[in-house]
Amino acid sequence: MESLIFSIKQSIPQLTKTEQKIAEFIIQNPTKVTTMSVQDLAAEIPTSSASIVRFSKLFCADGGFSELKLKLSAESDQDNEIYDEIAPQDSIDDLKKKLSFRVNQTILRTNTSLDNQDLNTAIKILHDKELIVSFGIGASHIAAEDFQQKFFRIGKTVITNNDHHVISTILLAKKEEAAILIISNSGETKEAIELARLAKQNKIPIIVLTHKNVSALAKLATVILVHDDSTENSSLRSAATTSLIAQFYAIDLLYYSYFKLDFSEHVKEIISSQKYIAKNFKEED
Repeated sequence: MESLIFSIKQSIPQLTKTEQKIAEFIIQNPTKVTTMSVQDLAAEIPTSSASIVRFSKLFCADGGFSELKLKLSAESDQDNEIYDEIAPQDSIDDLKKKLSFRVNQTILRTNTSLDNQDLNTAIKILHDKELIVSFGIGASHIAAEDFQQKFFRIGKTVITNNDHHVISTILLAKKEEAAILIISNSGETKEAIELARLAKQNKIPIIVLTHKNVSALAKLATVILVHDDSTENSSLRSAATTSLIAQFYAIDLLYYSYFKLDFSEHVKEIISSQKYIAKNFKEED
């Protein structure tokens, strides 16, 4: 289950001053809030009842304040320290709890943010084009390589390189047969934007995998796949870890969705790949 308290905590930098006051009170007194009315909570903070209602709709769009209280009640037995950043006094068990919690939240929220229609559009692009170019900078390049490795194994031609000049050359040489997957957590990476502009100018389909669906890169995309980054506002920048996990998860969804389009043939290709690797390793030994 997605954690309401964690969502509120991570959203604080984007909230108004009034919303931040409400958020802080809820984070510090989750059990108490479950027994309060809108009017009681407004008087306690203090703020207006209308502000409480608007805040509730931000995080519980369908059920409002009633749903907010139900979600808080469901988390009542949770250790509040699990929402905190890592600290010098944390034991190994503390670190396990905090990091596994963040990973779990990242995947749950990525499931919510990844639109099925957008995934289907991306899969169609991957199926229709002979060549896929995958690109990312820094940690996102690791995800681009993961994409290449997975699709290579089922016979899809994928080229990746962290030099955007090399990628530009490949795109221009193969623009009729190519599509590009650009991975950027921020959606504002200079090299990624330059490649997207080049692809758009040459009518090359652009799949963008990003945390920011409103960004310079997103504006250029044919289709945007939005992943979560539950620790983006982390003062210790653990975002690089969770964003990478979210990217890997999104790539897995693309891979398995593509795989099942021609399941029997792809199984054969996987088996053939495994036999080739096993034979070559045996010969080297």
